[in-house]
Amino acid sequence: MTDQPRAVGAPVGSYDEIAQDLQQLRFVAGDVSYAEIVRRIAAHRERRGVDAGNARPARTTVYDAFRAGRTRVNPQLVGEIARVLGASEIEAAQWEERCLLARKNPPAAPAVVPGSGPVGPRPAVVETAAPARGRKFMLILACIGLNVLGFAIVATLGLPLYFDMVGTAIAAIALGPWAGVAVGLSTNAIGLGITDSSSIAFALVNIVGALVWGYGARRLRLCRTFPRYLLLNVLVALSCSVVATALLVLLFNGGTGHASETTTRNLAEMGNPLSVAVLGSNVVHSLADKLLTGFIVLGALGAVRRWIEVPFYDTLSADVMLHLKAVGNPVRGAGHGSRPWPANLVLQASEPGARRGGPKQVADSP
Repeated sequence: MTDQPRAVGAPVGSYDEIAQDLQQLRFVAGDVSYAEIVRRIAAHRERRGVDAGNARPARTTVYDAFRAGRTRVNPQLVGEIARVLGASEIEAAQWEERCLLARKNPPAAPAVVPGSGPVGPRPAVVETAAPARGRKFMLILACIGLNVLGFAIVATLGLPLYFDMVGTAIAAIALGPWAGVAVGLSTNAIGLGITDSSSIAFALVNIVGALVWGYGARRLRLCRTFPRYLLLNVLVALSCSVVATALLVLLFNGGTGHASETTTRNLAEMGNPLSVAVLGSNVVHSLADKLLTGFIVLGALGAVRRWIEVPFYDTLSADVMLHLKAVGNPVRGAGHGSRPWPANLVLQASEPGARRGGPKQVADSP
């Protein structure tokens, strides 16, 4: 019994005792990582209706709840931590009550962990917060590099695509819309050295794309399922096309020498007005570019999430796998939209005595 956390109904002690009991609860639950606790809390909050963009607590904030030497603790967060580590609703409320009552019993000197030496634990917070900020900064730099690389490839090879917003999309979805804006602006500033001064004007296109990707993912929840994710990329393509068309017609007389302008000339030769020809060309090429960008970003986010928590990725990737399985087995997916039947339904049909739905499953079996 000595390895179990103290009962939450025990006499209230200091914040240090609460932190020690939380640590013990974490180990009893399977030595759950702080990142996993953050993910569980975010999922729990989303189920309660909290906006996904605001549901995830900072990893350092969660870490601090387990740290000795605290003078303030968020009771609600402690209750959420206990809940995602297996505590019941009543027990979670008791954890919160302990924190509220511990305010009347402020800690003395910070507890010294045996063998840790005289150095207090506070520097560990700096060591955990700094890498988080450092990882985000490195991701932003990598996203800028991706954009510039795509920009340079298109300019060198004369491709009828753009490929200058892959990093913008990654930053906007993983870090938020304004991180995507920062990546987009930096890309177009660097683009001055690759093409010409028109790059600065088209920074507005990158900004619009970042805002639609970021707010579409976080506010409109368009990264929940694969069809919604495709819709998000289509919305980005259409938004960027409208802005790009306005810039091309008003500032550049319809073109800047991009390879996609062959389509513009062909549409104009059919008798369409310049604005219609430019818009039509941009919509066609932007749809192809943004959908391809969306697939690249989807793969890249799988690597990014190893460093940084990416909202919606688990749900989205699971839905993508369901759709891929449906494509691979269209018979099983027939009559159920684009989703395949769960595997356990097929297994149940083969069990002796499984009578409900049996004829239908046998008829659909290969």
